Amino acid sequence: MNPKNQLLPLAIVGLSERATNRLRSFLHEVADHLCTVVDLPAAQAIVADVDGDEFDWLQFRAEHPHRPTMVLSRHRPEIEDVIWVPKPIMEAALIEAISWATSYVRQGLTTNKQVQGSRHGADMVVNPARLARASGRRERDVTLTMSEFDDSRTLLRGVQAAVRLAAESKQVVTLDIADEGNLAILPRDSLAAISVDSARLLDWARDEEINAKITFSTLTLEQERELLRRLEQYNDVITLDALLWKLAVWTARGRLPEGADPVARYYLRCWPNFTRLMVIPHAVRIAALGVREPMSLIFIADALEIAPADVFSFYYSAMAIGLAGLAQREDDYLLANRAAEDDPKASLQRAIMHIGRNIG
Repeated sequence: MNPKNQLLPLAIVGLSERATNRLRSFLHEVADHLCTVVDLPAAQAIVADVDGDEFDWLQFRAEHPHRPTMVLSRHRPEIEDVIWVPKPIMEAALIEAISWATSYVRQGLTTNKQVQGSRHGADMVVNPARLARASGRRERDVTLTMSEFDDSRTLLRGVQAAVRLAAESKQVVTLDIADEGNLAILPRDSLAAISVDSARLLDWARDEEINAKITFSTLTLEQERELLRRLEQYNDVITLDALLWKLAVWTARGRLPEGADPVARYYLRCWPNFTRLMVIPHAVRIAALGVREPMSLIFIADALEIAPADVFSFYYSAMAIGLAGLAQREDDYLLANRAAEDDPKASLQRAIMHIGRNIG
């Protein structure tokens, strides 16, 4: 279990005392490592059942507009900026909601502690409209509409090439995008330094011809030291996995690359570290199902009753960090349920080996 100060303090509202105790027990069983139930004044997040007649949900929301709220309901709530957990409550859906709320709270708590201009965690905001624009999110498709794209000249591919070059040369590699900004790949620490804000990075990720604007440079030891001295001038410094995952989400936007087969079975090697990755819809539910054994992307979407676009984005992003791929060999099936046992450097090497190999 995590230390108490790392648990999300949440309050339960809108339920009878008996139902509250039942939900409290359920949370203790399935999410004791993520949250702790407290009284409303001490809560940083809220679980609200809005189906009861005695609970004035709209008034409560008006009084508590800024705390992330997980809404328990049989129907999707019309109000924005809440996290909907459908009834009957599924364990995976509730855990996903708590993880999402935790990310939102951490963003709010860390923003004031960072230097002005820092956008660490900015993508964790629970805002359905913004998430839709960035990730290609939409409601479950009535019919399957495939949308393919060529990802060979995207920023994601450029960063992947830089990661390989940095790992092979054991030197810092920079990517200059015309005169707009740059990224620096720090292989020894598995980090990436980003000179631009998240909005500009999003624009770069969505430009499917940006590779022509990218210039790669391998830094000498003296140049590397100079870069490290001015590292605080960069807008953000994040892990390579976090950068690759984010770029993949923004690049795919619910699509698959040319040649990918949504009916073929894909493995998920192990559980992703969601605490460091950009939040995308249903990620925990998809992982909980996909980690069991190789499955078809269409099967996962149907089984979870979610949009295929969400599954496509998840697996494309998981492939970008080396956690997923097309199940072609017997050991793909044997390894599908294994947890990550390697150290971070080995994980990076595994990611580099798999990047780009199984997509398209």
